[in-house]
Amino acid sequence: MAKAAGRKAVVSKNAVAIGGVRVSNIKMDASPIDVTDKDSAGLQELLGGTDWSTRSLSFDVEGVYEDPVLRDIALDPAASLLLTDMTFKFADATTLKDTIGGSFFLSGYEEGNPHDDAATFKCSFTSSGTWTLT
Repeated sequence: MAKAAGRKAVVSKNAVAIGGVRVSNIKMDASPIDVTDKDSAGLQELLGGTDWSTRSLSFDVEGVYEDPVLRDIALDPAASLLLTDMTFKFADATTLKDTIGGSFFLSGYEEGNPHDDAATFKCSFTSSGTWTLT
């Protein structure tokens, strides 16, 4: 795996980079299907291949507050938290498959306003349905 500068990773909404991001993390989670039975000799057996119970992607961003786009979505009681236009571009964007896109639920928003430093924000997103890797 080639080394890459983390600052090159980009999280976007509607093809516009989310401003002020300093840190972005992505995580894939899959829950296997347990097929252990009496013939398993007391050892766990999991269904292989592309069969799983659930699979999801989640990502977090944090940074210096620049614009109210995510705050407005998070705090507006009438806004949908399901964002259908999110992308995550990996820092090593040198491969053919370097961008994940799809619908992601805004599952958390936090804003910090210290008296002696820059205002900051943190957001969490989790996938809804299928995603693409292009």
